[in-house]
Amino acid sequence: MTVALFSFFGVVTGALLQYFFTRHLDRQKHHRELRTLAYTDFLKCVSEHANLRTPRESAEGRDLGFRTADAKCRICLYGSPVVVSAFATFERLGATMNTEAQRAAFTQMVLEMRNDSAPNGQVEPAELETVLLGYGAQKI
Repeated sequence: MTVALFSFFGVVTGALLQYFFTRHLDRQKHHRELRTLAYTDFLKCVSEHANLRTPRESAEGRDLGFRTADAKCRICLYGSPVVVSAFATFERLGATMNTEAQRAAFTQMVLEMRNDSAPNGQVEPAELETVLLGYGAQKI
């Protein structure tokens, strides 16, 4: 009788542990997906701002501004502290790419986003800046 009782408690304990571990891992995965989506959406908006140059007063410009603000809010909610700090530095500098300091802050922010989303691959900041902003941007 005691063997059956211990077996029953062992099965119940194993099932409960499996449930809690699976639930914990699912939450972590969901949070990671939300974080990566926020980073990606923000970078898409930055790319659209740079390439489309739509006036802010137009319907497309207002929509792009809304999507940018939405991505920023989600980064504040889901982003890692390092990314939020790098983002704040970029914003303090004016959130444009006109000066070398602004370009360096943007590159650092994207590098932190990349490290947060895919920590297994290291990229040099100069290489990342070349890909993001073009080779000529480093000489301006």
